[in-house]
Amino acid sequence: MTTTEIKKALYKQKPIANLTMIRVGVAYYTTMLDDGAIVTFEIPISDMGSTDFFPTMEGKLLNRWIVNED
Repeated sequence: MTTTEIKKALYKQKPIANLTMIRVGVAYYTTMLDDGAIVTFEIPISDMGSTDFFPTMEGKLLNRWIVNED
């Protein structure tokens, strides 16, 4: 699945991403799409600025930090 396809799926399906851990200055979120694909987001703490990040968030809000393992 390409990054563009993942982004479209995130907007259409609206899955919830869960914070899995924060390690060495990076926050890791994951979510699952309807087809069973797992999407991972790696957000550098330096990118967070003054924005609020919660333990669960809509996946579409994190699409900037998609990790595509193709």
